[in-house]
Amino acid sequence: MKLKVALFCSMFSASLTADEMPEYQSIYDLTLEELLQVSKITASSGYEQDLQRAASNATVIAREEWQAMGAYTLADALRAVPGLHITKPKIDFEHNHFSIRGLSGSYGEQVKLLIDGQAIEDMQDSGMYAGFHMPIGMFKRIEVIKGPGSAIYGADAFAGIINLVGYTGEEMPSSISARSGRFGSQSLSGQKAFTLAEQQFGFAFDYIRSDDDPDRIVHTDLQSTFDQIFNTNVSSAPGAIDEHYEILSLSGQWQWQDWSLNYHTWRNFDVGIGAGIGQSLDNRGYSSAKTDLITLNWDLSGLFSVDSLNLTGHYKSHDSTSKLYIFPAGTKLPVGSDGNLNFVEPVGITLFSDGLIGTPSTSGNTRNLKLTQMFTIDQQQIRWEIGVETQDFYPRESKNFGPSILDGSQAVVDGQLTDVTGTDFIYIPDTSRNFYYLSLLDEWQLDDSVLLTLGIRYDKYSDFGSTTNPRLSLLYDVGDSEQQALTLKLFAGSAFRAPSFANLYSQNNPVGQGNLDLGPEGVNTFETGAGFDYLLDENLFIGLSLFYYRADDLIQLVLDPEQNLSINQNIGEQTGTGGELSLRWKPQNNITINFNYSLLDGEDNSGNTIADVPEHMAYLSMNWGINDNWNWFIDGKWVAGRKRGTTDTRANMDDYHQLNTRLVRNNLLPGLGVALLVKNLLNEDAREPSNGSIAEDYPLQGRQWLVELSYTF
Repeated sequence: MKLKVALFCSMFSASLTADEMPEYQSIYDLTLEELLQVSKITASSGYEQDLQRAASNATVIAREEWQAMGAYTLADALRAVPGLHITKPKIDFEHNHFSIRGLSGSYGEQVKLLIDGQAIEDMQDSGMYAGFHMPIGMFKRIEVIKGPGSAIYGADAFAGIINLVGYTGEEMPSSISARSGRFGSQSLSGQKAFTLAEQQFGFAFDYIRSDDDPDRIVHTDLQSTFDQIFNTNVSSAPGAIDEHYEILSLSGQWQWQDWSLNYHTWRNFDVGIGAGIGQSLDNRGYSSAKTDLITLNWDLSGLFSVDSLNLTGHYKSHDSTSKLYIFPAGTKLPVGSDGNLNFVEPVGITLFSDGLIGTPSTSGNTRNLKLTQMFTIDQQQIRWEIGVETQDFYPRESKNFGPSILDGSQAVVDGQLTDVTGTDFIYIPDTSRNFYYLSLLDEWQLDDSVLLTLGIRYDKYSDFGSTTNPRLSLLYDVGDSEQQALTLKLFAGSAFRAPSFANLYSQNNPVGQGNLDLGPEGVNTFETGAGFDYLLDENLFIGLSLFYYRADDLIQLVLDPEQNLSINQNIGEQTGTGGELSLRWKPQNNITINFNYSLLDGEDNSGNTIADVPEHMAYLSMNWGINDNWNWFIDGKWVAGRKRGTTDTRANMDDYHQLNTRLVRNNLLPGLGVALLVKNLLNEDAREPSNGSIAEDYPLQGRQWLVELSYTF
């Protein structure tokens, strides 16, 4: 059984169609050996293939697995992935971002988020604006690629890739589910596919909302410090972090002969400001956003009599609106001659009677056209792709501070806002970029035991130049017998992150200025691993991967003493060495145990430990099919070894663990199930790091219970 052990598959999950699994009702009915044989992945090479042939370190989470966990957002499901940590941004109000092996960036911009292979990151910061509370009910699997992916996906596939794979055609299940529980949390989702006049249609929706945990209290914030300095008393601390949200997600698809059309949209109606954009609690501000993605594909293979040739057009539009009370009503702040806050050379002290207010808002669109072909020559499968993309970005802003509004002489400023959209005084000017690219991938079966994959991609950008990123992987089946199999893997590759529009063009911002001379961030990774399974009852798999990476030219803010401003520079470096151990075991046919452990040793260019990144993480879960009608799932995540930065005098962060559990009663009536989910079962006081302005760090949500109803028809 050659190449049957994918040591990079840390969960050995499957995404199965009815044709692949006619005799099974659940992936938990499969032996682990059978599960591995039918597991699929798309993100590794840009097309669907057997997971055991993937040329990257990958984890695939099937829909049935995250449903067993009780996950209904992307963050919920990803807690099970080894080497991936969900943390909080320190300089913005977006609620969660994802870190892979210690690489993330300030906004999660070093991890690329895809839907069916199409990127959906924010243009301003390249972060994952859709990711922090993204509903996942309409997808059939989640794919996580750890390591560089620029050879296939270009910019920002730096630390890794998260790809959400939707249903196609009639494989979409017909179902509806709802849940309600503590903290005003509610969700409703459903999906249905049908055929009409030789055309296939599919529709899905997800609606989720939550008021957040009111007990996530912080006792001091940055305004508390200003209160002491300027003899005011206006901080909202002690007070609760506000991460409430209300999100609607819709999806539609159409297929007819050689054509297919897919549409996804998100409406983030209302999102809380977290700990405040200025690290000062903001219970008055708000943010909303909407995103639309349209993908049209034309299969040209029949027209040109080739195996696979596709022309794909992709259009994405995004619009966001916010009103942020950066500091609260009654705050006193030093203002410089340019109207911005200035603590070094202030002209005067200004009372902001209604608060320091800004409304950074954006709109923009992306258009992508690509031609992709796959063909086979002897034992080689070759994929090439050529494409072009344009991006247009249009910021909007009104505020009561900054150039043309203040000059530092004003003693009192009220809440009246000045619209600086389209002027030289906005925080980023209207801007655009375009690029074209060419990629080539060659998957070569050298013999029955050796699979070699070579890939390379060239990108040419209009605003910072070109970059070329190769990758290589080698899978070698060392041994195969009735008792055990051993597969070795080597992987090496590079990736880049393009400087975002904010990195290049930020202006009129005392926190950081853009730099038109920036180049891309780069990372080089080498990974090796050994995986083996003991086929005792075909139900014990153990995987091990070891990795090393070096990231150079990371974009960081550097203080320019002459201008008294922090300016983006390609100055950062980071190295990471570590490993991930995974185990999956079925001690009985109805019990599945999953365990993984991750170790990371990360350092910056000065040899200092990377701040706030867990050195150790472990995950343990058990799924028990008690009988045909009852199922119990329980899991726990342990996070440990987070060090402070060299300039942060606070004690190192406490370790924490969190337990979740879900009990399901199926077939109350035919197709009807009910479940009870409890998150953070032990009410652990878990925290994620702040930048120090909130000294106690960010408390995570306390114990939460939810009741679920689901119906399959």
